[in-house]
Amino acid sequence: MSPGTSFPLRQRRTRHLPGSSRTSSRRPRGTPLYPEHAGYGCRNEWGHVTWPPATEADLLSALAAGDIAESNNLDVKTLIGDSDRSRRDTAKDLASFAVDGGALLIGVREHKDTRTFECSPVDLHDSLERIEQIAANRIDPPLVVHPREITSAISGLGYIWVDIPASPDAPHMVDGRYYGRGERTNRSLPDAEVLRLHRLNAGFQISTAGALDALQLKDPYLQPGRTGAEGHLSPPAFGHLYLVATPRRASPRLAQDLIWDRYEELFPLIGQAEKSVPSALRNYGPHLQGFSPEVRSSSVVLTNLLQDPLESEGTEKFGMEIHIGIDASVSMIITRVSTPGNERGPARLLDGVVLANSWRFLAWVRALSDMTGYLGTWDVGLRGSMLRGRTSLTFAGYTNGASSRAYDEDSYEQSTTAAPRDLAQPALSVRQLSEPLLRGLNSWGYWLALLPELGGTRSPHL
Repeated sequence: MSPGTSFPLRQRRTRHLPGSSRTSSRRPRGTPLYPEHAGYGCRNEWGHVTWPPATEADLLSALAAGDIAESNNLDVKTLIGDSDRSRRDTAKDLASFAVDGGALLIGVREHKDTRTFECSPVDLHDSLERIEQIAANRIDPPLVVHPREITSAISGLGYIWVDIPASPDAPHMVDGRYYGRGERTNRSLPDAEVLRLHRLNAGFQISTAGALDALQLKDPYLQPGRTGAEGHLSPPAFGHLYLVATPRRASPRLAQDLIWDRYEELFPLIGQAEKSVPSALRNYGPHLQGFSPEVRSSSVVLTNLLQDPLESEGTEKFGMEIHIGIDASVSMIITRVSTPGNERGPARLLDGVVLANSWRFLAWVRALSDMTGYLGTWDVGLRGSMLRGRTSLTFAGYTNGASSRAYDEDSYEQSTTAAPRDLAQPALSVRQLSEPLLRGLNSWGYWLALLPELGGTRSPHL
């Protein structure tokens, strides 16, 4: 059987979610079950759809049930195409989803007259590479996409699911035109909308910087009345790490019930976050042991710094705070990420702590995404303080000629976006957040050799 062989399916029908009213909860034709990835998927322990089809059987079931339909989040195509025109059309499809995120499913044919679909598996040879080449070479600026194969029962044939995260560089151009996604089709964007979107993305970056500023002001070592002479603490002598993640488009009270009434459900996430950290990094703390929950007006804080921010010797405690807001925002403070020089050694930066806690942090964000049902894009930021003159602790005691450079800035800051696929496989997001810092310290090569998963495709905005 050759590529393009079709498997007819019955006409789409509306599916009702469990527990929903058949009269009041009918899902309009073309509306996805969840915002970031339209389509059929499995459900996690909280009952939320978490992922699109993984097998041909999933795909057949989803099409038969009407859970896959072209929308502002999903487009289906029969073929990638080999001609210049077909590659340009695929590039437009990919670029159009870069504004809000979405997915492209290749290997499904639509009968527009009856609005029915049928599977039409394609030749998978070099298919992923072709998609990545189109995203890199036909779209300006190049676009990060995540294609994967869904194999068919027919040898060599299958389907291609392409996740397109919302891009911080959106909108993107194809052949000199900017594209966005309408309700069911691509559309060329007018100049005024292009300008608005560029300003909007700049606003998200400003918002992330503002969230980092607000978190830094909550640092327990900068709060009056905690301990220290004259009822206040002087600025910390150690560098601190700050991480924030905010859902880009969600209700401002998305996690209100969880925070006010069920915050105990957050406690098991501490162990789950540890499991997400690569084994080579798990010894890098701090670990949230002996924590105290503190419910505030718009957040809950899990901290091991609340009672005793100072160690017995009068120096800072190595610990962390995690803040979860009623808007589902997540933030984290890590103390003692850098150390001042003294008679016992030079000033150091604990770059392994930066990497390990970036992984932990993204695991918390993924858990909040699942618990609240928000599967859209997150704006993520990382900031390190008191870094000037610090060298990587990685090279302490090395005798093989490797050495670290002293960091030449007072602080470090980096932001990125993370879609559900990025949270499920966070190595690329960790790279986006940490690579410039580690390159500045000359330790990036060491960590890349130790953690090959960091070597994924570089995001074009780095």
